[in-house]
Amino acid sequence: MNIKEIICKFLRKFCVRCCPLTVELDGDSILFGVLLERSPAMVMKKLRPNWTLTDRNACGLKLADFMVGYQEPFPGAPEYMYPAGPQPAFKDAPHNSQIIVLGLGLNDSNGLLAPGDYRQHLLEALKVIRDAGAVPVFTGIVPFPSGYYDPAMDANLIEFTKVMRDVAQEQDVVYAGWDEEYQGEGDLQPDHIHRTQDASDRLALRLIAAIDEAAKRV
Repeated sequence: MNIKEIICKFLRKFCVRCCPLTVELDGDSILFGVLLERSPAMVMKKLRPNWTLTDRNACGLKLADFMVGYQEPFPGAPEYMYPAGPQPAFKDAPHNSQIIVLGLGLNDSNGLLAPGDYRQHLLEALKVIRDAGAVPVFTGIVPFPSGYYDPAMDANLIEFTKVMRDVAQEQDVVYAGWDEEYQGEGDLQPDHIHRTQDASDRLALRLIAAIDEAAKRV
């Protein structure tokens, strides 16, 4: 660790904005900001100009596929929905950021993956993050109202939300609490899942606050 890194490590305890920070974003369409003029990453760059972001967000991405690598996040996905392109297995991808944000699980839940399998994937991802020397941040899974989709999907989402929150608590992971950020159906696009601009901006602010907290651990 050079003198600049030592100074920054000290300063972050009192002023998280004072030093540069590298952040990797691994999320689905919610973190991608699908159909929005202003994505969460854009909000982050505006409010934290000293941050350098590695954006690996992909619409439709499942954590299960993310862990083993994928050519496309869902069959026929247009390239603009996964700008980073095909990805290797998470453990084989380069991870050079100080903070790694994980925001995946909604698509696994809607695909009715078992909550126990989701928990195992989260633990495996967490090991990769920490083995890379990074500090993990979990976003939490955004809620959507019941009654629009299969009741089994609604029930699975509740279980997945609890799994991510519980793993974060058990493993001392900074948690952005996206599952708590919902002010009603006015937050939703017509598909009743994706967020409007105002709702997405609130998610971005929660994530920025979580990364600020995680930066104190770098």
